[in-house]
Amino acid sequence: MDLKDVQNISFPIPSLDEWKEAVETSLKGKSVEKLKTNTYESITLHPLYTESDSADKKAELPGFAPFTRGISPTGYYEQPWLVVQPVSGITAEEANEKMRAALERGQNIVVYPVQLLAEGARASTLFNNLPLKEFPVFIDLKGKQKELLPQFKAVANEQNAEMTGVLAEDPIAEWLVRGQLPKDIEKYFSEWAKTIQGYQHVGTDLKSVLVNTAIFHNGGANAVQELAYGLAVAVQYILEGQKQGLSIRDITEKIVFSFAVDSNYFMSIAKLRAARRLWAGMAEAFEEDASYFKMTIHAVTSELTETLYDEYVNILRTTNQAFAAAIGGIQYLQIHPFNHASGASNEFSERIARNTHLILKEETNMTAVVDPAGGSWYIEELTDELAEKAWAKFLKIDGAGGILEAIKQGALQSDLGEVYQARVQNAALRKESIIGTNVYPNPTDKISTGSTYVEQQSYMVVEEPVTITPIQLQRISSQFEQLRLRSEKSKQHDGNAPKIGLINLNELKSYKPRADFIKGLVAAGGIETVESRGCQTSQEAVDYITDTQLSIYCICGSDLDYSDKAEATIKEIKRQFPHLKLYVAGKQQEELESLLLEAGVDNFIHVKTNVVEILTDLLQELGVN
Repeated sequence: MDLKDVQNISFPIPSLDEWKEAVETSLKGKSVEKLKTNTYESITLHPLYTESDSADKKAELPGFAPFTRGISPTGYYEQPWLVVQPVSGITAEEANEKMRAALERGQNIVVYPVQLLAEGARASTLFNNLPLKEFPVFIDLKGKQKELLPQFKAVANEQNAEMTGVLAEDPIAEWLVRGQLPKDIEKYFSEWAKTIQGYQHVGTDLKSVLVNTAIFHNGGANAVQELAYGLAVAVQYILEGQKQGLSIRDITEKIVFSFAVDSNYFMSIAKLRAARRLWAGMAEAFEEDASYFKMTIHAVTSELTETLYDEYVNILRTTNQAFAAAIGGIQYLQIHPFNHASGASNEFSERIARNTHLILKEETNMTAVVDPAGGSWYIEELTDELAEKAWAKFLKIDGAGGILEAIKQGALQSDLGEVYQARVQNAALRKESIIGTNVYPNPTDKISTGSTYVEQQSYMVVEEPVTITPIQLQRISSQFEQLRLRSEKSKQHDGNAPKIGLINLNELKSYKPRADFIKGLVAAGGIETVESRGCQTSQEAVDYITDTQLSIYCICGSDLDYSDKAEATIKEIKRQFPHLKLYVAGKQQEELESLLLEAGVDNFIHVKTNVVEILTDLLQELGVN
């Protein structure tokens, strides 16, 4: 056979039924349906998506309504995303110097935390010698927008420059953080509209209205909730602006949306694509041209998924999240430093975050491709499902009176709380892994401490406040971190870490799998283990307990070892040490469990155990309160 013949060889295209048959063979007879998974959005993910899933869909083009594939026909080719990395400092002068250095090292936008301005730094000092004609700005003003307007006007006049970028705040998000609404909403929005118009004198192309959906995400929201509530907030601002005489175009051209991106890579991509489609769909609802509803997106890495321990894993998380954001299509991207959760961000961690942008831009070549996700049957289908569900939820919110009514009634807070609790429960059961926290914890790791700025702090002053239920902002990993910190404080106080003993039965190959399982599980709560050698007899187990004198032990072995030795060993241990707490590693058959419980076992620890609950019980039993 010559080369020409080889080139003409073709392989038969397998049918979907043939694929299913091959999969079920590899699953040893189990149905392919077992490979389907359900998400927090109540979307069922299939193991395979094919061209038939997208066969009836209308073709969409980048830069054209409904902008699913991006608001620019050339993607990042002409305008790469802006590197939104806040720069802080002890003084305004120091922050200004660090900002100038960042601009020389690849940052392409001026970004400061509003805390600097809230605590007395002058905008004129922060922007001194920064070429505002060349670089845009980005500051979430968090309740200081009206107060800081004169300073920004002065900066624009001093430099004879129209500022571009974002000087905006989301008052509804700030009210949720503070747990307060103004009594006179109409009066507030009357002043708000004047402030928005005032920023026209700072820069005509400046974005001055923020829709911060990241607040919902960090409160536990799934992608559908984040989209629906974000749309509801944006619509509220349009309606309030219209009441004050602003046109729809006056408002929509000033809006920037801020979305969080988390470690659910494909869901994050689809969320950004669905967001643009939904916002463009608002044009029809308001009977306006779709070009007025081109969504400008600021994406920020998730705070919900950050961890205090094993903080370098946060680099992997944020890189994955940033990659998803860039694929999904954004104009502004903010990557939190790896030690952001501890408030210990420093020059090194900020440089790593900034360089992540540069690596994604220069090494992936994604800036040369328009809508890299386009044509992926999986992402296209996920985008459709998200858009449909989010639109249905938005209509439900709107029909119930809109976003403010949902907040007043506590419906929004309750809605997010349910999903947050589901996330917490799945982490506690280790259905979802948090590397370095609930799985593979590093027992020697210590939390880096420090304080730069508190990003979620609100500076909104609410006149005549009406109390509402605030949105709860807490990382999923905090339930484990609190337990581990308790153990560390106990060690500092007593000089010894809390410990439990492992009674290992038989040979190494028999007990090692379950011993490793228990060591990893208790390490998530800062509990150390003291292991026995393989005990061949009950007396060897008793001698080990006599030598170690701990208050809690866990028996580790194989199922066969438990059947042969565990009952007799437990009875002898309980006869000599009746007050000892005794656990067994691994779930057993009901009959054997009953025998071991009768022999004196207190409980079983296995893969379906709620890790937070068992760690809490262990620490309490160890006197670590």
